[in-house]
Amino acid sequence: MLKILAIARNTFKEAVRNRILYILLIFALLIMASSGVISDLTIAAKDKLIKDLGLASISFFGLLIAVFVGIGLVYNEMDKKTIYTIISKPIDRYQFVLGKYGGLLLTVYVMMLIMTAFFLFVIYFQDLVSDETVSAAIGKISEQGIYQAPTVAQYGMYLIQSFFVATGRTMGTLLQLYHSPLTANILAVVGYSCLELAIITAFAILYSTVSSPTLSAIFTVLTFIIGRMSEDIIRYAWRLNEKGLTVALGGKLKYWFVVAAAHVSPNLELFNKRSEAIYKEEVPWDGLAVYYGIVYSAMIILLAIIVFRRRNFK
Repeated sequence: MLKILAIARNTFKEAVRNRILYILLIFALLIMASSGVISDLTIAAKDKLIKDLGLASISFFGLLIAVFVGIGLVYNEMDKKTIYTIISKPIDRYQFVLGKYGGLLLTVYVMMLIMTAFFLFVIYFQDLVSDETVSAAIGKISEQGIYQAPTVAQYGMYLIQSFFVATGRTMGTLLQLYHSPLTANILAVVGYSCLELAIITAFAILYSTVSSPTLSAIFTVLTFIIGRMSEDIIRYAWRLNEKGLTVALGGKLKYWFVVAAAHVSPNLELFNKRSEAIYKEEVPWDGLAVYYGIVYSAMIILLAIIVFRRRNFK
């Protein structure tokens, strides 16, 4: 166990030195920070648009981090010949794979935590500095009934105060000490996204053990796309059967191929709770999705260990 933790720690240190990681993180933060400006360009409900854009950004950039950081973790060790030094030590190959997976998953989750905290801060801060809130907080009505806008100094002090208030509310939300309708269900959706990324990260490690970084990136992204479409693939198979197109040999082959592909590929739609978070008051607990994510990730990592054990480094 200590060896796995040591490899995971070194993997995390190696990953956080990757410049691509910070480029992706900066892009994610910029998109979330500009969500308020983007919402002004639409007639749709601003709060729903901001929540949808922020959650989509967290999920999307979490995927990119898992792909671009994870695809080269094992391959680079083999390419730089450092794998010979590692396997010559009293470290089993399964410990190496588990350590790499744990380090990469820790990196992804830390980035997800940063993006989530920033997104919560943006929501709280934008609410505090909205025209209605500012007018009610520091605006004044004269004796003649005329609204008097706050001075520059008053507005500046209010912005500073709002910054600290939004920071406190963000920390309270992350620690489950503060609850607000503005950020309801966000942590639940991020939690499901973490389960989804656990599966994608496992696939990134698996592909990294058998192919180059370019192919690994392509395979990982395709796995994500197929996983998100798995329920649509099953519906397509049902439609083939309903229309009687499975009578002929070609139809039967197509049907069973589609069914096999749908069952082998991960059903990532189980973890897509973004619509429920936006249009419903509460995201229900889905024990099946949690167990499915854990078991499926374990199976893919087990497959990666088996493949890595069979690799010949001589």
